[in-house]
Amino acid sequence: MRYAYEELVTKALSENATQDDINKLGKWFEQYGDTYWNGEVFTIDASHDLKPIYIEVAEDEFELSHYEIV
Repeated sequence: MRYAYEELVTKALSENATQDDINKLGKWFEQYGDTYWNGEVFTIDASHDLKPIYIEVAEDEFELSHYEIV
């Protein structure tokens, strides 16, 4: 994935953002955004965070489902 942070943020925060747009930003953060992680969410800017949402697939086993902007 090429470095396209600003483009990904613009799409993910737009009024017509799709879940795919938000997930692409999440993938960028997973790959490049360690410094944005606070242990619970990735900080996008002063007003927006990106939270990974996990589902339980087996007892005590979780899998990433999607990301949400909070």
